[in-house]
Amino acid sequence: MTQYARSQQGTLLDYRYKTVPATVNVSDGDDVQPLRLEVTVSGRADAHAQCEWVRITLPYGAKAEDLTLTDPKDLWTSAEGGDTPAHGGGWEGDPQAVENGQIVIPFTPRRKPVLFNGTFEVTLVVSYIVVNEARGIAEIGVTERTRPNGAGSYEERPAPPFVVKKHTPGFFVENFRASHASVDNGKSVTLKWDGSRGPTYEIYWGEEGYEDVTNHGGSWDSPSLTNTTGFMLVATDAADGSAPLIHALTTAVTVERPHLVVGDLEVNGVTRIQGARERVTLPAVGSSQYYRAGTDGTLIGYLQAASGAAGSALAATVYRAETNEYTMRFTSVNESGVPPKETPVSVPVPEGAEVLLYFGGQTGDTLDLVWLPQGTGTFQVIDR
Repeated sequence: MTQYARSQQGTLLDYRYKTVPATVNVSDGDDVQPLRLEVTVSGRADAHAQCEWVRITLPYGAKAEDLTLTDPKDLWTSAEGGDTPAHGGGWEGDPQAVENGQIVIPFTPRRKPVLFNGTFEVTLVVSYIVVNEARGIAEIGVTERTRPNGAGSYEERPAPPFVVKKHTPGFFVENFRASHASVDNGKSVTLKWDGSRGPTYEIYWGEEGYEDVTNHGGSWDSPSLTNTTGFMLVATDAADGSAPLIHALTTAVTVERPHLVVGDLEVNGVTRIQGARERVTLPAVGSSQYYRAGTDGTLIGYLQAASGAAGSALAATVYRAETNEYTMRFTSVNESGVPPKETPVSVPVPEGAEVLLYFGGQTGDTLDLVWLPQGTGTFQVIDR
């Protein structure tokens, strides 16, 4: 679990909180759950601040809102970074006795004050915290004693609390991933995750998509995707009937040539609407096929004769009102045996036209065509 606290929320310094492990479970008798807390402190390049100390408080007790019953003397503290004289010459943590239901742990630099200017950070670590046995939510406190660089007096400024969710023993959910990071328009993906039995699992996507996937065994097929889509897996831990705890994971899938969502469009001048591309069903080598265009569009692709063989050809004849308007011919010759080159193909086709494609060549030649419509019409095979 990682959480950020920005200085706009009342402190002059920024904080990044992390627990190891990321998912926190309560202890269960002899099965104790140790926890490591990392609080990373950094400054801002545009607002330097001087710091005398940072204090961490852990809620002490056996209740749901408490974190631990560990004796303060059994906690280990350390710091990562802050070793140079300008950064404090080393930071030391000193767990104090329990005060008002809190274990108080001040971290103090050996050389103070420390000027945080956005060029370094210090990570304050508290280890061997044994989580208590009460499932619930605990809040870890962080307070700094700071002042703006060279201005005013030092003040104690509390940061937003770090919320720690203490889950049922054995609870976990992780590794939420999609079978493909990117798909063509209209395709779907398979989403998978690893999780414990007991919680309910739900997937949310897009603006209103939702499905209960508790009984899907950690795998779910999405609907067809027409736009880049974010997915959120929500695991709800409500094992003992108390307030549910929610753990969410996210992932996203990009869609090639997505549909456009237009709210308010004003057009001045000539505008072309590009539809979804469509791969063309091609005639076999040595044969021909008729097609009809449902809208204006363009056939694009390539022709490639096999290396060391005779040349191949494509003839595209466009008819309107049963009249031959034009024929475009493309050839590919790679008889020399060198790596074959592709011949680009581009054929403009008006709406309602019929197109006769003839593919001349031999086995091993390659023809690949895609229909790029300027509207919503398709390029359909017809019988003649």
